[in-house]
Amino acid sequence: MKASTGVPVLERAAYHGRPSPVGGGAVPNQSGVRRRVASDHGLSGARHTAIALCWLGLGAVGLLIDLGTPDSWGQDAVLALSLLSIAFGAWVFWHHGGPRITAVGVYALASAVFVGFGCLYHVRQAAVTDPGLPFLSVAATCYFGQVLTWMIFWRRWPAPRLVPDAARADGRTAGWAVRYGCVLLALAVTISLVVPQRLPLVDSAGFVGVLLVTVGLLRGPAGRWRALSGALAGLAFVVYFLYLFNGFGRIVIGSLALALLVVMADGEHRRVMKSLVFLGAGPVLLFLAGLRATGPSSAVDQDGFGSAVSPIYSFAELVRLDAAGLLAPAWGQTFLNSAVALIPRALWPDKPVGFGADLVPLLRPDLAGTEHSSAALWQGEWLYNFGLWGLALMIPVAGLVVRAVDRLYARAASRPLTTPARLSAYVASVLAAVGMFDLVWVGSFTYVARTGGRLLVLAALVLAVGWVVRRLGDPAGGVVAGSGGDRWRVDQPQRSAGRHRSNR
Repeated sequence: MKASTGVPVLERAAYHGRPSPVGGGAVPNQSGVRRRVASDHGLSGARHTAIALCWLGLGAVGLLIDLGTPDSWGQDAVLALSLLSIAFGAWVFWHHGGPRITAVGVYALASAVFVGFGCLYHVRQAAVTDPGLPFLSVAATCYFGQVLTWMIFWRRWPAPRLVPDAARADGRTAGWAVRYGCVLLALAVTISLVVPQRLPLVDSAGFVGVLLVTVGLLRGPAGRWRALSGALAGLAFVVYFLYLFNGFGRIVIGSLALALLVVMADGEHRRVMKSLVFLGAGPVLLFLAGLRATGPSSAVDQDGFGSAVSPIYSFAELVRLDAAGLLAPAWGQTFLNSAVALIPRALWPDKPVGFGADLVPLLRPDLAGTEHSSAALWQGEWLYNFGLWGLALMIPVAGLVVRAVDRLYARAASRPLTTPARLSAYVASVLAAVGMFDLVWVGSFTYVARTGGRLLVLAALVLAVGWVVRRLGDPAGGVVAGSGGDRWRVDQPQRSAGRHRSNR
């Protein structure tokens, strides 16, 4: 249906400075008739290709910097490619999805940290001394692979047609999220205080609890008081940090903070949250590094940057082993191991270990038999399984997987969150998107273990609350297991009244 101005009704609802329902900037008033609705969906084919070729050309220039210096190990070229990796990752994060923080953007940002910053750290540490590792090959492989993946698979932000209340929850559903988010967070904190050892899924419960509270506050009616809702969501984050963070798992803290920003960015028509990511990245990295440097691992990680810079170093070691013929292909075994990552080891004592543990006998044999694990990027997992051909195969697989997660998030964020089913689907898509940091960092096993564990907690919550509501006949819980995803909430009194009327 069109209005007299020729502009669709749903788009006119966003006029006069209100956010565009498709995630773009504010749509100008009717006299302008200009729309920025499609500006965040992606670049035109020709422009996209031209920009990609520019990035590839810059990489080629950086790669050839040391060509005329035969005695150099490629320090200047690695430095150039490191800076380009940071710039490209930041550029994709900023542009993809417009104001929204997307799965592609998170993946690109993680690559900027673990590839760009990691290479930059090691090349500066090595100064003019050859580190003995093929950092030039590693930096070039990661950079060109990332640009090609974006060029082929990530041109457009897959935003479907939206409705005016997209990613907005009504009061009842928002209350459901806040209530059970607090329950999960309180339960996780209580267990962590009572039980000394870390139990499976406790941290995941706290993570999901904080995210549910945030969605309920910011995407519900309370979101009109943005400062107050944001402060309460920040308080939930602080509770998680104080009681569930023990100095290990700093990437989990970063992922949780990013998940909150993803929720806050929905419905924005400016890139405020993305700006906060850029402004806060340096201070947060230094803060977390300081925690590690003064914690129990300070003996092996003196400056605290180990988690951020060790993956690229381990990947370089794998490249050296492969070049020497000492790396036997695993032929996809680590991906099969990832498929069973959520099965408790208590039920399966001989369950295969993850990719990080597989690396220990190769890279840290002195720590073999301990609980230590190494990180070598997702590129390292593909090299470990299929050799150099795996790095080429990774381009289409990574492109399609990340794009699929983006589509799930776009679909979940394009509808009103009027039932706990839809709100849970939205939370699940955010979890899958921010988990890209784990995927880039160490590969599929950690992604499945962490993101899958959080999704398992969310599913268990929905099923448990639905079962209780059905047993007690209390609609206050707001969820029952219906045959359709959008029919989870049932008004029992009305149904009962209907039966009484039919008996008269």
